Amino acid sequence: MTKEDAIDDLARRYLAAEAERAALEPISVICPDLTTDEAYRVQMAIVASKLEAGESLAGKKVGATNEAIQRAMMIAEPIYGHIFKSQQISSGAAVPLSGLIHPRVECEIAFTLGRDLSGPGATVEEALEAARSVTASIEINDSRTRGWEIGTREVIADNGVAAHFVLGEREVAIDDLYLPGLGVVMVKNGEEIARSTGASILGNPARSVAWLANKVAEHDGGLRAGEVVLAGSMTPMTPVERGDLIEAHFGDLGEVSVRFD
Repeated sequence: MTKEDAIDDLARRYLAAEAERAALEPISVICPDLTTDEAYRVQMAIVASKLEAGESLAGKKVGATNEAIQRAMMIAEPIYGHIFKSQQISSGAAVPLSGLIHPRVECEIAFTLGRDLSGPGATVEEALEAARSVTASIEINDSRTRGWEIGTREVIADNGVAAHFVLGEREVAIDDLYLPGLGVVMVKNGEEIARSTGASILGNPARSVAWLANKVAEHDGGLRAGEVVLAGSMTPMTPVERGDLIEAHFGDLGEVSVRFD
């Protein structure tokens, strides 16, 4: 099998795993010599297949933006993935667990871009200028790899383990916020389980957006006006089960919640 064939085969495997809710072996077993750059090519093949099937892009997500998550996933730098409009869940709505394998949730800050942002060389200041607003968000991740046995290549190839995202109802202009100090309290079934600030995302969530613009430029891409960017997790990945209610209280950004049925 050529490397191109291996990339196409992996993309098909991940798409089938998502559709059939049947986890795969790690890449170290399936395709041990796959490089990080090739893992992004797997992701792009998955995205192309979804677009051909009629899905529409909502934007992108950045993952592994703090040291704790990087250590847990054995990832040396942030990664990115794509999010689709079909993956958006209304705040307060219920997500059927029957459509997922082994989901986990994180609290995030979502940026909506008011204008294009492209790298290389994009700065934090340019990211702030490009952003129209920010919104409270919960991301639902679902690795298509058995038992979350993932490293850099699995996360990248599996489209950043993206499954769903939930946006709050309040959009706040960037000028009205100090992003590193923006706090969140994560509550599961009425009990606080985590709290953090925007500084946990590369020191400043806007730095994550700038990183993303520069990284996608390496793959001949850019960020476009109207796209949503999930800047990275402020809280640890938390497993969820049927009946769980996750609420995130973001202060000036308001609240966002999701239930699992």
